[in-house]
Amino acid sequence: MGRNQDIQFNVRVNETSVCLDERRGHYWLTLNRPHVLNAFDEEMLHEFVGALETITDSGQPLIITGAGRAFCTGGDLRAYLRRLDDQEGLRRYFLLLADVLERIVDYPGVTVAAVNGVAVAGGLELMCACDLAVAAESATLADGHINYGLHPGAGSSVLLGRMIGERRARWLLLSGEFIDAVEAERIGLVNRVVPDPELHEAATSMAAAVARHSRAALRRTKRLIKSDINDILRVERESLLEHFRDPETRSRLETFSARSQSKTT
Repeated sequence: MGRNQDIQFNVRVNETSVCLDERRGHYWLTLNRPHVLNAFDEEMLHEFVGALETITDSGQPLIITGAGRAFCTGGDLRAYLRRLDDQEGLRRYFLLLADVLERIVDYPGVTVAAVNGVAVAGGLELMCACDLAVAAESATLADGHINYGLHPGAGSSVLLGRMIGERRARWLLLSGEFIDAVEAERIGLVNRVVPDPELHEAATSMAAAVARHSRAALRRTKRLIKSDINDILRVERESLLEHFRDPETRSRLETFSARSQSKTT
């Protein structure tokens, strides 16, 4: 197949949670649950794994973005609430999430997060799992777990400190505060900020700047700088599963769900 021809995998608008296509030699993976700000549910995570399996050995640049006004808002909290009495179901969910993040970290080519809007909680952690990040000017970012009575489950308890320094990371983790894209660039959370209409071109250029180098050298360099993501995810997962058994956690999730329901009625 000619390199100038765009190809698409499993792309059925409004029928799939993850869309994967190839543009100009770069893979674009779009999270496609805009009605819930691209929050992860189990079906979406299965589709995410399937998309990554399709391209896992290619080594071509991979750019991840979101449909609508959000990049990703992490786990679907209402889905958590439905599974509070199903510990094994929750464990399967977080193992699946870990599978997604580990595949992104282990991907042999460069990975770029094109942050088009809100990136919070697991969405921020997804961004951190990518090698590089470019954000639209309108994007806002937060760890945000603590705003819902939760703590990180996909790496930010450790990865944030490595990226932006321990003190700044503690503030984002403990305050739940959102920051704008310009501040995110200033503290080193993203590599670059661009006007919203320029996001896709900027992400493509960033990926191309890396992809021009030796694939073998890139792959081995990534192995050298790769974090101990497996251990980080395991520790966070076990702590979070215990946290879900706390009655206060259930109460806070029920409050969030009720508030969300009232906004949609």
